[in-house]
Amino acid sequence: MSRWSWVLLVFLLAACAQLPQRSVIGPEQINSWLAEREYGNALAALQREVQLRPDNASLRDRLYAAWQQASRYAAEQIAKAEELAQQSRWNEALQQLDEALGRWPQSAVLRVARDALENRRQQRIEELQLELLLHEGRSLLESARAHRELERANPGYLYLDWDLRKYQAKRRAVAKELLQVGRQVQEEGDLRLAQHCLVMAQRLDDSPEVRAALAQLPPIEQVEESEVFEPRRHRRDARYVSRRVQQKRQLSRLLAEYAQVWDQGDLVAARRLMLRMEEINPEHPRVKELKSEQERVIQQTVERGVARGDDLYSQERIEEAARVWEEMLRLDPFNKELRNKLDRARTALKTLQELKQHPR
Repeated sequence: MSRWSWVLLVFLLAACAQLPQRSVIGPEQINSWLAEREYGNALAALQREVQLRPDNASLRDRLYAAWQQASRYAAEQIAKAEELAQQSRWNEALQQLDEALGRWPQSAVLRVARDALENRRQQRIEELQLELLLHEGRSLLESARAHRELERANPGYLYLDWDLRKYQAKRRAVAKELLQVGRQVQEEGDLRLAQHCLVMAQRLDDSPEVRAALAQLPPIEQVEESEVFEPRRHRRDARYVSRRVQQKRQLSRLLAEYAQVWDQGDLVAARRLMLRMEEINPEHPRVKELKSEQERVIQQTVERGVARGDDLYSQERIEEAARVWEEMLRLDPFNKELRNKLDRARTALKTLQELKQHPR
């Protein structure tokens, strides 16, 4: 098995290690799980088999093949969920990924994909709620003429004052919501939408807060009052996106990239991406979860790597031992014991090379 294949095998063993221990499971049951796409159970069972018989090459190959099969399954389920989301069938799309996670709970790709899908669903809900809010604001503005005429036509109406106060309170409430949304979308760089919300808020309630928000808005073409508005059609101006929003988007991209390399077993790349994500938001729930998982898997991978290197070194396969320890040092660069072992192996290799060049 190649050096990379061996490191990937160690990752697979460590990545499945949190599953409960059971008695040895036969190949028929494992085949049944694979056929039923119960990848979490199948991979855990194969992992235990490999731990019991680490020198069995066919078992190692079978574990790797099952992992590849599970990875293809995850990609298929994400594609199906995306198709459902495109049709606005959000709950079905989320259920698709929930079912996939039930079959392979360890997949970072599936977990991050579900997070991203849920975020998109929430964003769509907010867009629809804003559309309703804008319609409500427009309706309140259009009914202003009727309220003024009613006041003139029937000044003795018993509930006129109460109706007017209720109407004005509603205008102020909608204006407050539009002000909040306007500030939020301005942070996201959608100046057109921000202007539309703030202009309508000012027409509903010309408060100092609304005037201040409009004054802070970068100058753009004035929104026409008669314009039919659809929030999703506006392009965001990257020059005006706030740092907070930029970091949020960057973290989403890094999470997706992290999930891909993690499920591929590239621990070195995963460690590098985790450091970048922690710089942005170490308290993000998914980042904290993945960080804990990564630390556990890296620790177990390094422990197995050190033991593997020791075994090779004791067999005088010093160059192979050095390669394994070097790979482990990339995962745990501050491990002094590991560095000492690698230095010792390199010194031995240098001595052997010198003896070959200058035999006594």
